[in-house]
Amino acid sequence: MNKSFYALLISQTSTNLGFSLYTMAVVMTIFKETGSTTLSALVTVLSLASRLISAFLLPSISDKFALRSILIFAQSIQLPFIIVLAVLLVQEYTVPILLLLFSTLTVISFFNGWFGPIKSTLVRSAVAEDNRVRANSLLATVDQTFLLAGWSIGGILLQFVGLYVTLGLTFLLILLSLLSLVTINIQAVMNDTKREPFVVRITEGWKYLFKHQGLRVIVTMDLIEAWVGTIWIGPITIAYAYEVLNKGEAWWGYINSGYYLGAIIGGILIYKLSTRIQGNLTIFMITGACLFGMLTFTYGLITNAYLALLLVVLMGPAYQMRDMAQVTMTQNSADERTLTKVMAAKSTLMQFISIVSMLGISLFADWIGVKYVYIFAGILLTSSALYGFIHLYILKKGVVLEKELEQPLL
Repeated sequence: MNKSFYALLISQTSTNLGFSLYTMAVVMTIFKETGSTTLSALVTVLSLASRLISAFLLPSISDKFALRSILIFAQSIQLPFIIVLAVLLVQEYTVPILLLLFSTLTVISFFNGWFGPIKSTLVRSAVAEDNRVRANSLLATVDQTFLLAGWSIGGILLQFVGLYVTLGLTFLLILLSLLSLVTINIQAVMNDTKREPFVVRITEGWKYLFKHQGLRVIVTMDLIEAWVGTIWIGPITIAYAYEVLNKGEAWWGYINSGYYLGAIIGGILIYKLSTRIQGNLTIFMITGACLFGMLTFTYGLITNAYLALLLVVLMGPAYQMRDMAQVTMTQNSADERTLTKVMAAKSTLMQFISIVSMLGISLFADWIGVKYVYIFAGILLTSSALYGFIHLYILKKGVVLEKELEQPLL
């Protein structure tokens, strides 16, 4: 792996760590000043909605500008808006101030939403095919490590050093991300699309997504997993700790930390096994998905807090096995020009499903009880793995995704 990959690694880590600190600072400050759970939750909803829109619009410019240039522009735009955000958060929360505040949050989230889809294409460009599982696992492991630190110390940091210092650290982290992007040396892949209508540019990735048989199976699995993924949001996890484990709020933190710890362990294991996984992406993805589903189902059945914590830690390696194989297979599915549009379409779908699911899962938990939410989620996840096994392994639709595709289908 080369210098461009490590620059991308630093950029991703600092971006995500900065975003976690900024999100925690904003949510806690708004809740403290207004006492409104709705206004606090609106931060997450706006973030998801803004990322959905940005991912949807990304293909309209991805052919016209170098991907690195797009990310540099996006990071640069966020910096002044973080300063504006710091000023607005300490004002009296009148209706105009709240409108300006949430508008600022929307802009930051919008430009932050370009990072994920573009990152996958840059990894494909910077890393040789036989090292791609290792690269993806290293990205995930370092990212999860710093996210664990960010979510663990973010509240403490905000309490002891205050809002301005916390947002100042966010500013410096985004600046570090920007400087790292400047050092990336990857040849730009662009097409002249001035004559192509806006609709053609926007829909190209969607068409490819649904035309490619193997990729269509992976996305279907992802949609199922995104739908049940919101079982780990704060309200559901807290309710599980209270109602099922008979524990207090502290166990919400333990469960979150346990998952991140498991993800870090999983990332290290995948990194060590990357050579073996590289040639068997399909079977490792299905195995990880099946284990994750079974562990989630078991998690819904038990009432012992320490056993629940152990299961959450074990979920980390299972999820990483599934995720690293899936990410690599997606990167293999298209050439660099098409991949950005595919990832943007996929990100749009995931964000949309997450928004709907956040509302649906909460209502579902109130209706049948939080315990059965996890049982039902485990069944869906295991069914998703079975679906993948039939289509990708038995029907051989995953074979084409085991190796890099140089030319797009369209």
